[in-house]
Amino acid sequence: MPAKDLHLLLSHDDDGSAFLEGGLPADAAAEHEERPEARPGPTHLWDEGDDPDDIVAQRWGVIVPEGPTGDRLLELARPLLEARRAAQGGHEIKVFRAPSRLDMAGAARWRKDVFDRGADLAVDLPRYQLILGDLDQVPFAIQQVQQSDGFVGRIAFPDERGYEAYIHKILAAERAAALPSPPHATFYTVHDGTAATAATYRALVRPGLDLVRRRIEAGQFPASTLEERGRIDAPSPDELFEAASRPDPGVLFSVSHGAGAPREGWKSFAEQRARQGAMRFGREGTFAASDLGERPFAPGGVWFMVACYGGGTPDRSAYRHWLERLQKLGHYGGEAEEVLKALPRNAPPFIASLPRTALANPNGPLAFLGHVDLAWTYSFEERDAGTPIARPARFMSVVRSLVRGDRVGLAFRELVRFFEQANTELTSLYDHEASGGRRDEVRLGHLWMLRQDLSGYILLGDPAVRLRVPKAQKTTPAEPPAPTAANILGFGQAQAPAPAPAPAPAQTPAPIAQVEPVALPMELERLEEAFGHMLVGERGHKEIAKEYGIELGELRKLFDRYKKGGRGSLGHT
Repeated sequence: MPAKDLHLLLSHDDDGSAFLEGGLPADAAAEHEERPEARPGPTHLWDEGDDPDDIVAQRWGVIVPEGPTGDRLLELARPLLEARRAAQGGHEIKVFRAPSRLDMAGAARWRKDVFDRGADLAVDLPRYQLILGDLDQVPFAIQQVQQSDGFVGRIAFPDERGYEAYIHKILAAERAAALPSPPHATFYTVHDGTAATAATYRALVRPGLDLVRRRIEAGQFPASTLEERGRIDAPSPDELFEAASRPDPGVLFSVSHGAGAPREGWKSFAEQRARQGAMRFGREGTFAASDLGERPFAPGGVWFMVACYGGGTPDRSAYRHWLERLQKLGHYGGEAEEVLKALPRNAPPFIASLPRTALANPNGPLAFLGHVDLAWTYSFEERDAGTPIARPARFMSVVRSLVRGDRVGLAFRELVRFFEQANTELTSLYDHEASGGRRDEVRLGHLWMLRQDLSGYILLGDPAVRLRVPKAQKTTPAEPPAPTAANILGFGQAQAPAPAPAPAPAQTPAPIAQVEPVALPMELERLEEAFGHMLVGERGHKEIAKEYGIELGELRKLFDRYKKGGRGSLGHT
């Protein structure tokens, strides 16, 4: 009898017992449906030569529902729109309207007709995109299509106060000083004795922690501390609160079952919205939105939650056809039927209540990453090669990007990248079969499950937020002296020079009109040093910007002004 290695992170909300307690055989994936609904790629790519972390170069925009609902959400988000416009050098914030119901094909058509008509370069097209509204207002399919090459997040709250509180929180965090030390990384596992959490710990958490420790020792994972939490003998929400309440921002990575329907089903849609996707602690209870309130929980940090429905619930599960096929074939007893009962049926999709409450909490995280659908163990343990292979790096790379201070949209892109790889491989197998090649049923099934599992992850929060990590400042050797723009362009030395003969009148630069002093990101002499490296041309602008701790777009803008008239063009003498 084949081992049952396909596990689901979902448990009943009443007694905490797991759905599919025994799991399914891995070969059940071979009964997958035919080619899944296409998730189209981009019509064209942004300029990958620009720094993806640079808002000025990449731009920021919003996607809102059509009609008065979208108008009101834009009004609520006005402080954020104004801040983002200033951050991207005063360029207009582009607003895109979306219908409430679209499948994947419709979302791809919307992209071509509304977002990107392909008539011009993508210079002004926002790569950072914030969706305002719940899944029944702007469909998840749009978010999935847009994040194929964009950095896309979403905020959705049940009332206006949630939007106002979240926006106030992230803007206050951006005005605050940089963190005095690198962020921490905390990993919390609910060891509830089920096969699913044990498999997740074995294939994701434990090897992931080993990987992170090695990279920290090598200086390649900039976390200040790495902490593993989660008692094996008695999992408790109180321990989670203790681990997540530390005041210094960092990344919280949690593994648990998500709350699914009680054995008798949800009493109402309101009850389902309030509790589905909450963290289950086995028979020790649940951590739901009602338990959080405004208690400190990952304050100013980022929460990555691995659990079924942790991010939300779709209107139709990507696994329904597969599970219905298993049921029809009579395979695996009542396991498939049990999970089918937990799937959404003819109800509006919604963002889970727990992350919504956490994001609206003034003492909560800036962003949340979670799953919208059933979360299986496939996304971190591949089986298409015949034997299970743990792939923790695809999740640890997201955590590394976050503690490094990358914007969360860029960090989430690490996970999307692995989806694209699985999707490409799966498509190539279908094309091979269509060309007369032999159909590899088992491999197709494993890749199909991997693709579906990875496609369900969602970023909640503004994709432009980041942990305020101090920029590393590299020291410049005294010898040879660094080139400066001042001596190359002839505007005078950055440091006080020795007396020099007055230049001939014909060589005197034309007077420069007086301008208001420009707020500089660093001392003028150090900025001129950076300009000097740009003029010499031996290094890329992106590398220079990173060394001097300035965004690429801002550096280029200041450099262009400086070339026209030296310090005077910046309002400094």
